[in-house]
Amino acid sequence: MRLNETILHALRQAVLHSGGAKELAAKCHISASNISRYLNGKVSSITDECWERLQPFLELPSLPHTSGTVANTPELRAFLTAAMHKSGISTIEQLRRAIGYNSGDSLRRIFDGELNWFPDVLSAVLDALNCNPDLLPVTPAEKLLLSPRGLYRDGAMLVRPVPIVEWANAASSLESLESDTVLMGRWDPETTPTVPVPADSRRDTKAFRVHGISMEPRILDDDIVLVEPAENCNLIPDNKIVVARFTDQSTIPEKVVCKRFRKQNSQFLLTSDNPEGRIIPFSPEDIAWIGIVVKKISEM
Repeated sequence: MRLNETILHALRQAVLHSGGAKELAAKCHISASNISRYLNGKVSSITDECWERLQPFLELPSLPHTSGTVANTPELRAFLTAAMHKSGISTIEQLRRAIGYNSGDSLRRIFDGELNWFPDVLSAVLDALNCNPDLLPVTPAEKLLLSPRGLYRDGAMLVRPVPIVEWANAASSLESLESDTVLMGRWDPETTPTVPVPADSRRDTKAFRVHGISMEPRILDDDIVLVEPAENCNLIPDNKIVVARFTDQSTIPEKVVCKRFRKQNSQFLLTSDNPEGRIIPFSPEDIAWIGIVVKKISEM
């Protein structure tokens, strides 16, 4: 464990509460000279064995837990450190290479307890260490954030796979989002077609295989589009291509469309690039879900 100001402050407090370095060392079953070396800055890290004994006596602040991350608890770090030793991986750099991750500093900070886990990175680590996610000391909700087991068995953390939603299933797929259910762990990586997206892309990015010719020549029939959800219509820049799902109460016959988003005065329109395609006037109340197309992937 790398020594930082947070750990040093907690260590000083533990020494104070214990009545001295010798007294704390006796509680932890480590040498008093080690405690002094930590406090005097003569070493920059604590060995795993000493940290395991010392950590229970330190009052360390918990990391703020943001939505979409896995809490980086001491129990989780201990679980992964033990798995690393079992797998013959002794350094963070070896683990970084095993998962194909491009930021050794971020991974080190995670193992030092300074950052929470991004689910994709944690999923890749579990695959590299051949860990069973069911045994992780995390909450059931956090387990649902993890990718299907085996998804990153070949590394490649510079990209991550996103399941492709066929156009015929787009409406039901988007409707399921309204229940705020995490779907990532429910698709089978062995049988579900996927498309690679950059690892740092938004986790809620969707991939749809478009059906129809209304957006030709920009988007062709069977093209795959990557879509990032928008909070509401007012935040979408004019002339962007979007995928929209209409509410069940809307009088618009289509459930889901891929169109160009236009604002004309106070009116919203969804238009077609193909001159033969239709123009759909709509109000924000007609929209159940809308997202901006950020990339197109043509089938070869």
